[in-house]
Parts: sequence; structure tokens; C-alpha cells
Amino acid sequence: MNADHLAPVAIDALAEIGNIGAGTAATALAQMTGVRVDMGLPRVSLVPVEDVPDRVGGGDTVVAAILLDVTGDAPGRMVFMMPAGAARTVVDMLMGLPSTHSGDEVPEFDEIALSALQEVGNVLTGAYLGALSTLTGLRLEPSPPALGIDMAYALLATAIVDVAERSPDALLIETDFSDDDDPQVGTLMFIPTPEGLDAVLGRLGVAA
Repeated sequence: MNADHLAPVAIDALAEIGNIGAGTAATALAQMTGVRVDMGLPRVSLVPVEDVPDRVGGGDTVVAAILLDVTGDAPGRMVFMMPAGAARTVVDMLMGLPSTHSGDEVPEFDEIALSALQEVGNVLTGAYLGALSTLTGLRLEPSPPALGIDMAYALLATAIVDVAERSPDALLIETDFSDDDDPQVGTLMFIPTPEGLDAVLGRLGVAA
């Protein structure tokens, strides 16, 4: 699987999946926080696996990431990643607190905050996969989400290790979320394995 083999019609189909899935996830996030959440246009790209961390603010950016495996008919990985400051702001909104984060310093997260953040990831990824399953008729089973707060490179290296073993390229279906106060609330990524990509495109009636 490489960029030369992904036809434009396949890119368009995958972008539409990203649009529907991320729209459902954005609605879920808005309902959780009580704040309007906007989403950007989904981006579909095939990039070398070693370049994936640079797609989210650079490899040395400290982020909060929710990672989970997708099993079933279209296996892969899902990642919802936020700058650490944005993650702290989302948690504060969920808890009905004024934002406790300011400046560029990395905020602290206690066990309650981490639990709230994990639930955000659980709801968002569940909404995305539910929409994808409805659209394609594929059975998609998410694993319990894992949460990490670290540099983007370290977290994404974990997320893509299985993909790297099977393909030199990783397919990213990315969507950015924003609100009125923060243009970079987070990025949602679906990273299917080559087999998962074939299953999704097959159900959509297009070929890679």
C-alpha cells in the first residue's frame, strides 16, 4: 500500500467516512462539554510511518492521547490526541470548573481528571466507530481505551507499531476539532491496517 496505489475515488470515499464519523464525534464532545465544537475538513493521506508524529504538532509536543485497538472486520487503531493544555481545559469544562491551565507549561492531571479524559476519548472514538459501522455494515469492536500524556512521538510510536510491521506507510484519516476559544482542541485519527483499509473500501464499492 503506497500513495501511488490509492485512487482519487478511494480518497474521496475515505474523506466522507471521516466527515461522517468525526461529525458524530464532534456532536458527542459538544454534548459532554456544553460548548459548540467545530470540525475541520477531514484529511486523508498516506505517509511514511516514521513521519506520523510530526502530523500532530511535532514529535516533541506534550499531548494527551487516547489510543485503542479496533478489531473485527476492519482492524486498525484509533487515536484522539490533544495538546496537554487543551486536554486540561476540556476536563475543567466537564467538571464545571474554571480553566486551571494558563501559559505554555504542562498542566497536571490527578486521577479524577485522567478518568474524565479517558471517558472523553471513549465517547468520541465510540461515536466515530459507530458511524463507520452504520455506514459500511462492518463489525467494528473497540478495545478499552488507553490514556497517555507524553511527547507526541512516544505516544504515536506505540499507536502505529503494528501498522509499521505490515506496511511502510500509514493511512491517516484525520479531523481537527476546535471551539470558539481554542482553534486546536484535538485531532481524531483512524489508522486502519492494510487489511482494514481493503475491507472498508470494499464495502464502499471502491478499490484502493
